[in-house]
Amino acid sequence: MTITRMFFCIIWLVVAPALYAEETKLLFNMSLEELSKISVVYAASGFKQKTSKAPATVTIITNDELQARGARTLSDVLISVPGVHVSESQIQYNHKQFIIRGLSGDYSSQVKILIDGEPFYNMQSSGIANGFHLPLTSFKQIEVIKGPGSAVYGADAFAGIINLVSYQQNEMKTNVGGRIGSFDSYDLFAKHELFIGNGHLQLSFDYSKSNDDPKRIINTDLQSVFDSIFATSASQAPGPIDEHYEVMSAMAKWRWHKLSLNYFTWRNFDMGLGGGIAQALDSKGSASTKHNQYLAKYDLSDYVDSNLIATFSYKNQWNQSYLNVFPAGSVLPIGADGNLDFSTPTTVALFSDGYIGTPSSGGNVTAYRLTHLFNINENHLFRWETGYERLKFNATERKNFGPSVLLGTETVVTGRLTDVSGTPYVYLPNVKRNFYYLSIQDEWQVQPNLQFTLGARYDNYSDFGARTNPRLGLIWQTSDALTMKFFAGTAIKAPSIAQLYSQNNPVGLGNSSLQSEKVETLETGMGLEYFVNENMLISASFYKYHARDLVKFVFDEEQRGNVAQNIGELKGKGAELSFKWKPYNNVSLDANYSVVQSENEASVDTPDIPRNMAYLGIAWQPSGNWSWNLNAKWVGNRVRAITDTRDKLASYTWITSKLQLTDIIKGVDAAIIINNALDTEAREPSNGSIADDYPQPGRQVLLEMNYRF
Repeated sequence: MTITRMFFCIIWLVVAPALYAEETKLLFNMSLEELSKISVVYAASGFKQKTSKAPATVTIITNDELQARGARTLSDVLISVPGVHVSESQIQYNHKQFIIRGLSGDYSSQVKILIDGEPFYNMQSSGIANGFHLPLTSFKQIEVIKGPGSAVYGADAFAGIINLVSYQQNEMKTNVGGRIGSFDSYDLFAKHELFIGNGHLQLSFDYSKSNDDPKRIINTDLQSVFDSIFATSASQAPGPIDEHYEVMSAMAKWRWHKLSLNYFTWRNFDMGLGGGIAQALDSKGSASTKHNQYLAKYDLSDYVDSNLIATFSYKNQWNQSYLNVFPAGSVLPIGADGNLDFSTPTTVALFSDGYIGTPSSGGNVTAYRLTHLFNINENHLFRWETGYERLKFNATERKNFGPSVLLGTETVVTGRLTDVSGTPYVYLPNVKRNFYYLSIQDEWQVQPNLQFTLGARYDNYSDFGARTNPRLGLIWQTSDALTMKFFAGTAIKAPSIAQLYSQNNPVGLGNSSLQSEKVETLETGMGLEYFVNENMLISASFYKYHARDLVKFVFDEEQRGNVAQNIGELKGKGAELSFKWKPYNNVSLDANYSVVQSENEASVDTPDIPRNMAYLGIAWQPSGNWSWNLNAKWVGNRVRAITDTRDKLASYTWITSKLQLTDIIKGVDAAIIINNALDTEAREPSNGSIADDYPQPGRQVLLEMNYRF
């Protein structure tokens, strides 16, 4: 942590003298049935509604639950959501991969992450941010909505939506606190709200740093294979997977009369490169990223007899990297274009300082929209929204390989880098993309116990055309205890900038003729929200989907590289069963089981995804001041790709625990958090270049302190 950043953190805490943390008391005094009646979701339909009325399968994790479980980041939260798994990204400086019902996409681009309904993503890949570790202090609840959501949120709401909801006026309880523990990890967090004249201001802040577990050792990597071919010893394996990070996020929300202004920033100042960008360990490389989001809303409802909101948003981001794609001393086959080439090499070169590239990218997005929500009559709620979005993307690069850098005849290449930014030899050109859309949704209460929802959205993109996505939902409350839900819908995943325009990269070349990926889903959420009694709830969901035109990179003889093509297909079906029970006022149980069957266009099981998962959460408050929370997630074994001869990846059980004591002295709480409590040897799948797969961190112990003013 630099002096400048430490100074910033200290100043932040000093200038907000009233900061203190959210109370973490569980709502033990309410029954499950009472809790269900006050549970609301924001993202299912684009407006606030009771969860029971949402035309989707929704899981909500509140701030109380986040605090009780000891969740530090979004990845920690998802452990409890049926049908959702957090794995390791094959693009290692992403760190994480989110899988919903067997769907994910490159960079988790089929899962749309929102912050108060605003997309938060990497502009190059359309997926999650590099080095993705998102702290939670700014948010009052997390919403996970499974199934296609393009009828409301457009492209990339393919497998599902994860929406992080910030606090509204008078909802934020002030706190300041921190954690310290294993792997040289520590966090600082604070939040506060105040009134200034007629204005209302909310501030929240997180700073997190971890050096990762140094015992995440792999024995061989891709460079090990090259070493065996060319009789070199360049590989850094055996060595550790490195996912260290230094993350800061902050949010400021200002509301004055009909105007609200929001600012959110997230930065990873220094991220580890995992197993290396090319599955070759890279202990000397570096990467960083920064994202800023600005939002202005004005309430025009005084001019109409309904809710009318005008919104303007602006996002900018920049990703920087210095990558030793292969380490110093590696010997590699090079083609006539100066790139790595195993099919028709013209030379074999020693890269004395490494095969080095510095791909960096970023840009900005400007968006405008108008949202109108009104009642046609007392049983009819109608929402329409129209908007326009413009993206400007830029890329820079320095490297010691590729066209204009090498002739394809060199036998020794040094670490001298050539700047190819702004030339045809950069890995991505500068790009402009824009689109406009119209979304409508009609929610009709046909009978007191029967609700019908119909919606659609039309999107028109400047670079790959137009698409309309419909949505249908039916909610039938068969009795006071049993609710059944039926859904159907489609979604698209827009081709990313990398998939469309990537160049000078034989690992993956873009294709400007790509069409959007498409998914059709039919779901019976037998929503079986069935209350056996007021403190026992059973729910189930059954679904089936068909995803078509998925983008895959296929070798092209003419271009001598892997080129993006719309040839992938997935067919999936599955079920999710959940059980909640409060046997006593101070004890609650939360359990779920999920199963998914998914196969590709060749009727072969989809590799690397867990077919079966189970979760058990126990919350116990033995006294007014003590609380204990235990969470166990079982992940079933995973089959390999048909060309991968390794054994199935073994199942594992991941256990976390948090023991908390409130009011040690007035306003001071303390807790012990243990992640991977049994020190389980858990691994997530690699593509085979790292034969050991990706070992997960061992046991981590953290001490947490909160001060409530």
